[in-house]
Amino acid sequence: MWHAELIGTIFLFVIGRSQRPLIHFLTRLLPIFALLVSCPVALFAQVLQYKRPTEQLIKHYERMVAEGALLSRDGWARASKLFAQSGSYPANSEIQLMSTPGLIGETKLDGDRAQVETKWGDYYGTIDSNLRFKSVGYGGSVLMGEFFSLVFVHHTQSHKEATARSDSGEWKIESAPLARTGTIAAAIKYVERRRDQSNDPVTRKNADRTIAALRRLTPGCGNASAC
Repeated sequence: MWHAELIGTIFLFVIGRSQRPLIHFLTRLLPIFALLVSCPVALFAQVLQYKRPTEQLIKHYERMVAEGALLSRDGWARASKLFAQSGSYPANSEIQLMSTPGLIGETKLDGDRAQVETKWGDYYGTIDSNLRFKSVGYGGSVLMGEFFSLVFVHHTQSHKEATARSDSGEWKIESAPLARTGTIAAAIKYVERRRDQSNDPVTRKNADRTIAALRRLTPGCGNASAC
């Protein structure tokens, strides 16, 4: 039932490379139309409720991305509870800029392992450690999707029986990302904070240019809570 959506996504990737605003807008609507045609409305509504614990986990992760948690050391520490294998805070990594996805769905479930896919999010580019923004081009953004590998972590029954496993436990994302991630709204707040803390004129100039570019991409994100 996903064949129509797949065709729509491929069509979007090819046509969406054009920088003409009208074509860019129309092609962004194609996957939505394809899914509505290929999937009953009831099933579509059920998917958007994110009832499965795997989907709820990714929804929680995406909420933390939107809040800017993955852009700070303290926020990274809080987000690490979502990962089975958490890494140290990548302080000097690039920041991947993307929007919250429009769809989250479990695509595979095999015992203690699962896969969740997100769709209809936008990818805008990166911000480097010197606060310079590099746009993805193609009209400012490209439609993207992600696959998350999940593992079910069992809780031990007691401290005395540390090796005993019970049926209780929780799903976790298998490993932490290698780079920081944030929405445009979260990134603007992060760059503003870094700019205000810096006395380096080059860093401050980079920050001003990046903030201006991000606000042009999505007007209103400078004051919005989510973009």
